[in-house]
Amino acid sequence: MQREKTGLPEFKVVVDDVSGGEVANIVKGYVEAKGEKVRIKGIAYGRYGGQNFAPKLAPASKRRLKELFGDVAKFEEELQQKMVRGDFEVDQAAAEAAKKREEAEHQHTHL
Repeated sequence: MQREKTGLPEFKVVVDDVSGGEVANIVKGYVEAKGEKVRIKGIAYGRYGGQNFAPKLAPASKRRLKELFGDVAKFEEELQQKMVRGDFEVDQAAAEAAKKREEAEHQHTHL
């Protein structure tokens, strides 16, 4: 299924880890397109799904995304728009596990 606006195949964004502070957060997750999952990472300024999102994709992810979407720059732009609009799902189980890991790491720094 093609999107008229961008010409890119439809894809779903799933967030499974968010860490950081009050101003910016590191957001990790994956996109699902054509039956495949590709890991993504980025910086959300404000709160995730907030005012801006800057993708920071690993070289391996960029290669897979190029195979799936062709134009990685267009994909990154559409990903950014989806994140800003809040057009993503949250993997609750993975997010809770990540939160517990972060809390445990934070406690170790105060011992």
